Amino acid sequence: MIVTTGPDVLLVIVLMFAAGTAASHLLFRRSPIARAIARVGFLALLTTALFYAGVVPYQPLQSTGVPWHDAAQAVLRIAWWLWMAWFLVGFLRAFVIVERRPREGKLLQDLLAGLIYLAALFAIVSYVFDVPIQGLLATSGVIAIILGLALQSTLGDVFSGIVLSFSRPYRPGDWISIDGGTDGRVIEMNWRATHVLTARRDLAIVPNSTIAKSRIVNVSSPSGIHGNTVTLQVGSRTPPSFAAEVIERALLNCRLILPEPAPAITTKTINGVYAEFEITFFTETLALSRQAQNEWYDLVYRHLASAAIDLASPESAVTPISDAARPTQSQAERVVDWVEIFAPLTSAERTATAGKLKRRTYDKGDRLLEPGTLPQSMFIIGSGVLSFSRRNGDLDVEILRLGPGDHYGEIGVLTGKPSTAM
Repeated sequence: MIVTTGPDVLLVIVLMFAAGTAASHLLFRRSPIARAIARVGFLALLTTALFYAGVVPYQPLQSTGVPWHDAAQAVLRIAWWLWMAWFLVGFLRAFVIVERRPREGKLLQDLLAGLIYLAALFAIVSYVFDVPIQGLLATSGVIAIILGLALQSTLGDVFSGIVLSFSRPYRPGDWISIDGGTDGRVIEMNWRATHVLTARRDLAIVPNSTIAKSRIVNVSSPSGIHGNTVTLQVGSRTPPSFAAEVIERALLNCRLILPEPAPAITTKTINGVYAEFEITFFTETLALSRQAQNEWYDLVYRHLASAAIDLASPESAVTPISDAARPTQSQAERVVDWVEIFAPLTSAERTATAGKLKRRTYDKGDRLLEPGTLPQSMFIIGSGVLSFSRRNGDLDVEILRLGPGDHYGEIGVLTGKPSTAM
């Protein structure tokens, strides 16, 4: 049964709708919960008023023969469905919260809000305009298929971006490695692609669909510490245990290599030509990996040379060398050759200088120099590692490490004053 109403009732309902809309926006703008409660109350009041006026929003519109009355009913039905969707979205934003993940929570809210408004649109088409939605859904499905095929790549990136946003395998600022050779720091994530700043300072834009199909290594998780593995081959004339000891000194000499987790040295193989070692060490970040590797190679070369250990030659170039044909340069002569201040000297002068060096041996933990002490001689490191530290409160802070070929004390000998670096 349709109950016709006078223009005063419809006018009151229209004014009620306008007042409720304004009140929910202006009075409760900063309180989502209060705004949701106000919308509940107003929705109940609006629904009661519509029922009193004979307007049932969820039933098909029937003509009353009065044009203005039919138009008013249509407007109020549309308003009711929009208000219902508005209320549900407000409730969603007030109470559906993903704790500790605001970005994912906002994305979930937006997706659900879109579905709610879409459902309200179909309800308006069906109940207000009395149009069967089956045909509309079929047409929409065909259009969706066409658009899906045309935008297959883009949609794949978008949906992969949604999955990555929820799973969060990495965050902006993390260092990642992606199959295919893309390594670097994540600087931006969006629904379509991930922007990675590589070590060569290039910006790599990787589609999310590619990342979703690839193996990802997050170097920054669970910590920023990064492991590095290198190999080294030394001549087979050197016992592997002694070579490993010298390699360990070179690891200790490099300040970029962390003491914990401890480096590992593994003898991979040994034959008549060479012994191969696999060395694993760790740096604080991936960015320091290359610098630490370069520094360590320089240090291990000096430590091996100081210990008279030969690096292995390529197998194709190996020729037997008799002991008589090997260089007879002493350790002191090799060390003097590495010192830059002796570079202008002739070979004979450097040999004479090496002959005047006095060898001193120290055990691990021995203190060679106290702060403010004036060295009376120049010291050149022949083997091992020497650490310099400065007292800072109750702690000793390391400031320098020296290895074979490094030297100290020349400032005190030349100026008569202790070095400020010590």
